[in-house]
Amino acid sequence: MTERNLLNLSLYVRASMFTADELRRQKRLGLSQFNQEVLEGLVSQRAKLEVQQNTVIRSLMISLFLAFIAWNGGNIQIPGTGASMAEVPAFLELSLVAASFSVLMVTYTFLSIQIYNAVIEAVADDVLAKNKLDPDLFAAAHTPAWLFLKYARETPVNGRSPGFRISTHGRFFYNILVGSMTLVLLALWLLAIASILYIAHSGLSNDIPGWAIYSACIAIIFVSFISMAANVVGFSHEMDFAVLEEMEADNGDTVN
Repeated sequence: MTERNLLNLSLYVRASMFTADELRRQKRLGLSQFNQEVLEGLVSQRAKLEVQQNTVIRSLMISLFLAFIAWNGGNIQIPGTGASMAEVPAFLELSLVAASFSVLMVTYTFLSIQIYNAVIEAVADDVLAKNKLDPDLFAAAHTPAWLFLKYARETPVNGRSPGFRISTHGRFFYNILVGSMTLVLLALWLLAIASILYIAHSGLSNDIPGWAIYSACIAIIFVSFISMAANVVGFSHEMDFAVLEEMEADNGDTVN
């Protein structure tokens, strides 16, 4: 009889579990010496994604600002060009599409960074396990990190009981700190989306091209919502132990 177990996993947890399973296979194959190089490469790629995210956020702010100016009938010089807004056909439409696409790319880079964090944590736990070092410090040594989020947790180091226990009031304070920052960032993301939809609804022409642009903005933002939800929504996963045992046996044969 096949033994199965149902787990409710988000994409973040799924990435962490699959990475940990892959690392176990590498150990059985005697390839664990490559994990240090893999870890450094993952941290480097995450740093590039963070730079890309900052660039996309700036693009979102600029395109949304230009869309707001065009919506109000203003006319200014386009940054980096010698043209004015009035000289560009369908400037409002182009600005709205650019802003919607920027929202999508911000969401994609955020989701990608979260997945990288899950994989980095799993690899770092494996590489640094023998020395019982904190993997977050390794990552922070190679790329900037918001360490105050780490030390705002009741247990800053995963899998290790804290030697200094925080009081109830302290936990309440730090939960407010992290929660308020999360709400502000989420509110700004939602505000950008609401602004795009409102300007598109009230500023675009009531004809086929106008409705086409409006529909495109809605479709792009809908994909953004799906992408953001993938980071937190958990789905049931069926773990088949027979398959896992078969894979372990095959790996053992390969090593022999």
